[in-house]
Parts: sequence; C-alpha cells; structure tokens
Amino acid sequence: MERWLAYFANQLSDQEREELAMSEAAIKEAMQAAQKFMNDTAERRSYINRQMAIMDYNSGIRSAREEGEKRGEKRGKCLVLRDLVTDGILPLSAAAQRAGMTEEAFRRETGL
Repeated sequence: MERWLAYFANQLSDQEREELAMSEAAIKEAMQAAQKFMNDTAERRSYINRQMAIMDYNSGIRSAREEGEKRGEKRGKCLVLRDLVTDGILPLSAAAQRAGMTEEAFRRETGL
C-alpha cells in the first residue's frame, strides 16, 4: 500500500521511481501503461475530449436542475398568489406586482 501511495504521490525522483518499479511488478506495469498513454497523442486527445464531454454534460445537467428549481419556485409562488386572489384576500394587481409580472402575464401564468 505504501508503495502505491508513493507512486501516486508523484514526488519521487526518477531513480526512486525506477527502484519502486523494480520492487513491485504491478507498479512497473502501471508505469509502462502510463508512459504508453502519454506517448500516444491520439489516445490522449481522445481521453481529454471524453473528459471534456463528461464535464459539459454534468454542467448542463446542473444548470438545467438549477433552472428547473427556479422555475418551480416561481410557479409555486404564483400559485399561492393565485389562491390569495381567488379567495379574495389579495387584489390581482397586488399579486401580479408581488410576482414581478404584469397583470396579463400573471393571468397567463396562473390560468386566471
């Protein structure tokens, strides 16, 4: 375990890295695979592109979720205000103002 931690810490000198590879076959194999990957420009670009696509996708999902939450909060607020209007507690103009809309937009949004 300590050898793997040393390998992943990436703080070894070239000589120490070589000694580590000689003492642990699995680490030597990992180092060879990493070197092969770093030398293969097409594979490295493909990996980078995949990672960027994953980050873009996750960002889009996060953004859509946040937008959905905002729309849901706005819709909920409008429905509460609509109920206050239909119950005669709040005038339509005041409800629209509190929702930050024109009366016409408030009517469309709430179905009044």
